[in-house]
Amino acid sequence: MNYINKFHRHLESAFESQDPELFDIVFEIEGKKLYADKLILSINSSTFKSMLSDRWISKNDAIKIETYKFDDFKEMLIFIYSGKCNVTNENIFTILDMSEFYQIDNLKGLCEEYLSKMELNLANIFQLIETSNKYSLIKMKEPIRTFIFQNFANMAKFEGFLKGDKSIIKEIVSKESYLSKYHENIFQSIYEWSENQAIKKQKESNDENFDMNDAIKNEMQKLLPNIQFNKMKLKFLHEFVVRRGFLFAYNELADFLVNSNSYVKVKITNSNGQTIFGDLPRDNCAAEFIKTLMNRISVNADSSCICWKPAFTVPSTQSPLKKKDGVKWYLIYFNNGFIGVKYTADINYKHYLLAEMYSETDFQFTHMCKIEIE
Repeated sequence: MNYINKFHRHLESAFESQDPELFDIVFEIEGKKLYADKLILSINSSTFKSMLSDRWISKNDAIKIETYKFDDFKEMLIFIYSGKCNVTNENIFTILDMSEFYQIDNLKGLCEEYLSKMELNLANIFQLIETSNKYSLIKMKEPIRTFIFQNFANMAKFEGFLKGDKSIIKEIVSKESYLSKYHENIFQSIYEWSENQAIKKQKESNDENFDMNDAIKNEMQKLLPNIQFNKMKLKFLHEFVVRRGFLFAYNELADFLVNSNSYVKVKITNSNGQTIFGDLPRDNCAAEFIKTLMNRISVNADSSCICWKPAFTVPSTQSPLKKKDGVKWYLIYFNNGFIGVKYTADINYKHYLLAEMYSETDFQFTHMCKIEIE
């Protein structure tokens, strides 16, 4: 290890020296030169290996780089030679793009770690959603999902939403199942986004017979499957959805109206005033049972769960609800018949799942929690 560490220090020092006599590759970026080794680049990057494999390049035969700036490209090479990279808010997206293009996985991982810790806000969330999709950044999914859940109402009003790329809007709408408080808002927001896109296309079109309704419908087609109309209030369906009936077939609208209010909202509040929410089928006997608990405080609460008694008969059939990624808590029947909430990781086959639960803020199990139906 001492030898390896010493070798790495020498390698890093050699690159810092930029002595042309030590290298066999030279890059030219913005009129400046950077020297490197064909061997070092090839074993760290399959893109460099492919780029350099069929070429005999002399020290005077510079490889021009026109896609990236000198400082950014040098930062990438510093990482290859030293394992260090000065990532900042200003260069992170360029460094990430280079790590993807040159297939340097460790550098990409460093960028993903940096982005996953970045403070999210309305000014950067749309760019971060697009970035996470483009580069398949898994670690960013959870903080993005949490931000969308906590800030959807403000996001939908933000100018970036109406102007957002379709892939970004689709990503936001795909989180619809998590947004138990915003089913109506989501539909209204994507309609306004689609209408805005259609207006842009109308301005760009020379077609005198441009059909605005068809244009809006085309924009919404791939977004509608994510919308849970059966969780919307009947009043909203009548006042907003039905009035945009051109988006649907008559039988679809009829189903929306017949199945409206199929769910009730379950809200649990801890002694710190923090809340979690979930959608529970209205015809589930648990909904009526919870109504009898609305003035009762939880019992047997600890760091892993909260629950209420008296005991209730657990259904003999298997729950239609299955655990899925991204859900932190579930409303469940315990095997002894109590009803309560438990962390997803602690749930086993003995627990009957009733509803997925989500929070807009931090939530902790406390010894005194209140459950209610909204």
